[in-house]
Amino acid sequence: MVKSCNGCDNSDEDCIIELNNGCLCCTVQDDFIPSIKSLLNFNPHIEAIIIETSGLALPLPLIQALNWPEIRSSIYLDLVIGIVNGESMLKGSPINDLNEITNQYNNLNKIDHQASIDELFEEQLEVSDLILISRADVLNEKEFKFIKNDIKEKFNPNVPILKSLNGKIDLKYIFDIELKKDNYKKFISDEHDHNHLELVSESIKLNLFLDKKEFEKEISNILSDINILRIKGRIWIPDKSLPLQIQIVGKKINTWYEEAPPNCWRPLNSGGLELVIISFDNESINKLIKKIKDKFKVLNVSI
Repeated sequence: MVKSCNGCDNSDEDCIIELNNGCLCCTVQDDFIPSIKSLLNFNPHIEAIIIETSGLALPLPLIQALNWPEIRSSIYLDLVIGIVNGESMLKGSPINDLNEITNQYNNLNKIDHQASIDELFEEQLEVSDLILISRADVLNEKEFKFIKNDIKEKFNPNVPILKSLNGKIDLKYIFDIELKKDNYKKFISDEHDHNHLELVSESIKLNLFLDKKEFEKEISNILSDINILRIKGRIWIPDKSLPLQIQIVGKKINTWYEEAPPNCWRPLNSGGLELVIISFDNESINKLIKKIKDKFKVLNVSI
C-alpha cells in the first residue's frame, strides 16, 4: 500500500526501506541504525522522522537505540507519544478483550515469556510526553474526563492528554506545541531485557465481492471461533466508485468507502477482495482462508 502511493517511484530501491524482523530494539545494529542512515542519506534535509511501533512494542529499548553513538549526532528524540483506546478504557482495559488475548497467550506453547498487557501499557504511558485518546469521537465529555483522570492518577499525573477524533488530530499539537518533552529521559539508562510474541501473517486475493452489510455479517460469523489478531484490506464492488476499506481487530469490524492509490492491486473483473491477516499461528490463518473459500464457494485463492 505504501509503495503504491503517489510520490514514491517503485523503481527507486531507496524509496522504501523494509524492516522485516519486527522488533526494532533487537535489530539496532543490523537493521534500524543502517535504515536511519540510509533515510538521512536519501534526504539529508529531512526535518522530522516519525517512528510508529506496534501496540505490543516495548518503548525503552527503542528509546535507548536512538541514543546510540552511530546516530545521535544526526538525530535527537524530541517527543514520545502514547495512544490509548478510549473505548476500551471505559471497560477498564487497554484493549477490547483482555481475556481473549490472555487465553490466546496461554494456549500457545511456543511463547516462552511475555510481559502482561497491563505492564506493557503502564510502561508505554510512563515514558510518554503526550498521550492521545483515540476513538474519542465515540466518547461523551464525561467519559473522556473519566479516562483522562484515570490515566493521570494511575500512570502519569503531569502528561498532557488530547483527543483524537476519528483518527485525526491537529498536527500543530504534535510538532509545534511548547511542552516539556523529556519525560522519557529518566528511563533511558535503565537496563532492559525482553522476549517476543511470535506472530504470523498471510495475504489473500480473490476475484469475488460482497457488499458492505453482507461482508460484515459473513466475516463476523467466520471469526466467531477463530483467533485472529488483525485483518486489513479492501473489497472492490462493481457498482461502487470507491473500494470498501476493511479494518478488523479481533472480532471488532470496521468498514468504510475510501479512494485507493492508483497503482494498488485491483481485481480482474472489477469485483474482488484483498486481505492481509495477522495471527499468533498459521493454523488460525489457514482455517480462516478455508472458511472464506467454503462460505463464498471459491475454488482458487490467489496468494
